Amino acid sequence: MQSADILPYSRIGRKESNEKLQKDNVKFIFNALIFALIGFVIGRAQIMDNLIPFGVAYFASLLMQKRKYFLSGIGVYLGVLSLPGINSIKYLIVLVLILAFEYLLKVKSKNIFKVALITFFSLLLVDLIYSKAYGFLLFDVMTSIYESVIAMLMVFIFNQAILLLGSSNRKVISNEEIISLCILLSIFILGLDNIKVWRFNLNSSFGILTILMSSYIGGVGTGASVGTTIGLIGSLALTNTPTSVGLYGFTGLLSGSMKKLGRLGITLGFFTAAAIMTFYVNGFANMIISPYDFALASLVFLSVPKKRLDHLVSIVKGDKGSLQRSYSVKLKEVVTDKLKEYAEVFDELGKSFKKANEKILDHKDISYLFEEIANKTCTDCAMYKMCWDKDFYFTYKSMFDLVESLEGTGNVESNKLYKKCIRFPELLNCTRHNLMIYKINMQWRERLKDAKNIVSNQLKGISSVISNMADDISMDITFKDDLEQYLLVELDKRGIPVDDAIVYDAGDGNVVIKIYKKACYAAKECEKKIIPAVSEIMGEKYERKNTLCSINNKGRCSLTLTRAESYQVSTGISKISKSANKISGDTYSFMELEGGKYMAALSDGMGFGLRAASESSTTISLLERFIEAGFDKGLVVQTINSILALRSAEEMFSTVDISFIDLFTGDAEFIKIGASATFIKSGKNVDVIESSSLPIGILEDVDADIHDRKLNDGDFVILTTDGVLDCFDGNKEESMARFLRNLDLKDPQDMAEAIMKKCLELCENKPKDDMTVLTVKVWKKRL
Repeated sequence: MQSADILPYSRIGRKESNEKLQKDNVKFIFNALIFALIGFVIGRAQIMDNLIPFGVAYFASLLMQKRKYFLSGIGVYLGVLSLPGINSIKYLIVLVLILAFEYLLKVKSKNIFKVALITFFSLLLVDLIYSKAYGFLLFDVMTSIYESVIAMLMVFIFNQAILLLGSSNRKVISNEEIISLCILLSIFILGLDNIKVWRFNLNSSFGILTILMSSYIGGVGTGASVGTTIGLIGSLALTNTPTSVGLYGFTGLLSGSMKKLGRLGITLGFFTAAAIMTFYVNGFANMIISPYDFALASLVFLSVPKKRLDHLVSIVKGDKGSLQRSYSVKLKEVVTDKLKEYAEVFDELGKSFKKANEKILDHKDISYLFEEIANKTCTDCAMYKMCWDKDFYFTYKSMFDLVESLEGTGNVESNKLYKKCIRFPELLNCTRHNLMIYKINMQWRERLKDAKNIVSNQLKGISSVISNMADDISMDITFKDDLEQYLLVELDKRGIPVDDAIVYDAGDGNVVIKIYKKACYAAKECEKKIIPAVSEIMGEKYERKNTLCSINNKGRCSLTLTRAESYQVSTGISKISKSANKISGDTYSFMELEGGKYMAALSDGMGFGLRAASESSTTISLLERFIEAGFDKGLVVQTINSILALRSAEEMFSTVDISFIDLFTGDAEFIKIGASATFIKSGKNVDVIESSSLPIGILEDVDADIHDRKLNDGDFVILTTDGVLDCFDGNKEESMARFLRNLDLKDPQDMAEAIMKKCLELCENKPKDDMTVLTVKVWKKRL
């Protein structure tokens, strides 16, 4: 009998659960100690010398959220015991009553009103019982009601703060939670009163530290608010005079105003404000704030790592942008999502057409043709069974030979059925007729296949267009609020009245400035004052986007300024048709685009005359519209290709030659689809850019040639159609380049006309095709 080795195993699931349980226990003990420590300090916070409603409210709120933290009541009671002259038994009874009521009534975490009422009646009941025992006085009743009301109200405040303290993964904090946390901190500081370590008063040191950190987090407003809250709650204890309200409020205000100078600036601002208040109150006879407390708080504040402070800032401030989005931003997101849904629909439609097309391709083979012929000619023949049953393979092969003969020479006498078939003339006529129908059906099937391919591609193209529209709409435009304010202030300092200004980054570092002002009615304030002032303020040259003023019916003018471009362009054009009395099939375009770009384009339609002109003008028109709308260049070319393929049942195509020039950097991009060579003339040097791709509108996918070049001051870009180069002999591109090297002209129009004149000389004024020359000169602006 064989023995089996039994391997040891471990209960992995139980091990993991034990580890998780240990971590939860450690976390619970840690949180319980923290809440008990906070309860100890808050339990010491008193008002009017002997009223301590805060510890009671804290215990009730914590018990409502986490009943397992009822031990924090021990911390609250220990805090009460540490105060001299306080009836600690009374507050112990109150804590026990609250614990009993919440347990018996099974109060849930959402029943905050019920907890507030339990706290109010528990404290009021015990206070009234003690007042009756020691002599029922009206003042005691009033203070009991006052203490109970404060405890009830503090339940609502502590509830928000405890929720925040008990969560470790919060990223966004509401304003209500921030206020509740500030009040909790103020009461915590109040509870530190009379606790002294060596020469340091903990309540004063912690209060100063809180104001310094609040000023760092929120600046002037937060610093002043927190300082005033700390001073106000501190004055309720009657141990501090109302002067503390003004003191802490002023120190928070001044330290927050120095936030731009960093932590040292905030500390210096606090010290300056304290010195001013000290001089105002008692003339430096006695410092209001202890130098030791200030030194301790400043040292702790300066020693906290910046990373920790910035993390605290991000938690407190949160993602305000997502919480305070404007209507237009929300609308943009909704429209973007809807457009993307439409894009998915068109994409699915394109796929469905593709699948349907695949089924069409599975057409019936030629055996169907033979079956049709046999049914019409042979079924009532006496030899049917002999031919199509016994001699099936012989008959089938003979039918193949017959079809091949009809498709080829037409001689059918050599076919074996010619002598064997007793109905051969009828068979021959039927075969010819059905073969013709079969061929027509196959042609239409192929046409239908091509059409469905085009529709499928068009639907996918529409999907891509809509998807790109969604991306364009969802483009993030960064508004520069600080720069707007700075610009308005600087213009006001220069005595230039402006109603409003909008400054935003349109992408690629292009800052756009839109200024609104009262119309000057041809006084040219823009050129004389605003543009020079904005350029000086921004530290670089700015210019107006539109030369015409935009004035509304209320006499308000809007002026749009963009960063001045480094380069300028000028374009020359010369164009001649093949026949003097016919329309040229060449179409050109040149235009300035958004973002400091310039486009020059040239298209040559197939052939010449009206038909060619229609194709090239459609290509250029679509190109202009898509590029102006801001669509991606690759998508534009692909879409135009699909549209041209869909326009006509006949083959129609055009060449496309596009040049994009960046007027800021001088960088140029050349997109060539079946176009003739482009020439870049830089002094005596000529760079030739050639294309090896087919024209647009032929193939399903476009294979464009893309070239990048760097243009310099004084360079020329020459675009031509193939009719121009056809005038040269031999290596046409080299001959053209040689001619351009010897051409010394400064004006682009003169250069275009000189090239055309040379071509006409070479072809003896008889152009072989439509000829168009488009020249673009680039030169650097003299700023």
